[in-house]
Amino acid sequence: MPPKRKTTGSADSGAKKSKGPAGKPEVDMETKRALDKRWAPVSVSRNADSEFRLRTRDPVKAFSYICLGCAPWKTENKDESEDEDEEDEEFIEQKKKDEAEADDATTLKPASEHPGEKWIFTTAGVAKLVALKRGTAVRDPDNFDMHVYNDFFGYAVMELVENLLLDFDEADGDWKMQWAICEATGLYFQMDAIPPLVGFVSLAPSGILRVDETLTSAIYSCEDGETVNALFIAFATMFLTVLSTLERNDLFKPDSEVKNIGAIMGLFIRFIVDVEECGIDWDDHDAKIRAYAAKHNVKIHGLNHTRYEESSGDTVELPEATANANDPWGWANVLTELKEANDGCLGGDSKDITSWTPAERRKAAFDNKDPIPRSAMTHIKNGDIMEMGG
Repeated sequence: MPPKRKTTGSADSGAKKSKGPAGKPEVDMETKRALDKRWAPVSVSRNADSEFRLRTRDPVKAFSYICLGCAPWKTENKDESEDEDEEDEEFIEQKKKDEAEADDATTLKPASEHPGEKWIFTTAGVAKLVALKRGTAVRDPDNFDMHVYNDFFGYAVMELVENLLLDFDEADGDWKMQWAICEATGLYFQMDAIPPLVGFVSLAPSGILRVDETLTSAIYSCEDGETVNALFIAFATMFLTVLSTLERNDLFKPDSEVKNIGAIMGLFIRFIVDVEECGIDWDDHDAKIRAYAAKHNVKIHGLNHTRYEESSGDTVELPEATANANDPWGWANVLTELKEANDGCLGGDSKDITSWTPAERRKAAFDNKDPIPRSAMTHIKNGDIMEMGG
């Protein structure tokens, strides 16, 4: 095992019970079977998924839109290696652009009351993001004063997001749920949507990522570059697939039920451009997204920086939405190949530290003690969501 890292002392390893609604509905047998198929008998990941399923039982509430109240990213800090005065001016100008993206007074307010807001998301999409944040926190050894191995957190995030691909595939035929999954994916890879959601998510941002990390950099730090590339390509293919589904169902029309197509397009393009700098071979996936926007006269949001303004590829011709038995982008093959590359296993919660035995946690803990109190594990066994930090 690699040498243990020194703890910075900044991460609070304590866990506490979430103040959930009283009289939590019981999990029905169908939901229990679905949970058993994916998750360990006891884990925060399991409980977070269970809560998501309960939150989205009412389709009217689940697919109503709420405002984010800010741009879903943080203005990049200046590069100190460049001219300081010029950088300051550029940074300030970009910050003004980003702050103008949304009105923070609208945070988590119904989008129907704020028709001018563009960063709006379904309640289901936000609920899935909540589950992702919780799943991230319990996969980060720093939150438990532990060290497993150097790339553990990167592989743990990979495991977590693989569940999104499985969720999307299982939602085949339910375009609303597939869209919500894409919303959460776009937000998750930006990560900076956390602050305005803290009250709703009940997670301290410091308990999610260390200051010098992003989720994509954590994943890209993994040594298995081929699998990382395949994973990112799968997410781009997933989004192109849902766009073809919207097209097939005539949901690009002006009065569409889908109110934020341009916003989610923008988030995925930002993701593609950002990760491309790490060497991912995208095969012009951002150009394909832009092609859908051009074809259906959709205004893409979030491309307010020069790095995102131009497509990385030439104009592309889009396939018919009904091609390949309604799978024009080959989603089924992409997912199958990714599963095969992972020995048939995707997702799950094996790297969710709350799913481990006390002995496994003690072995990786700096003080050789179980970092999760027995009382906290009792709450998890009872289906409660545990929160990291203050």
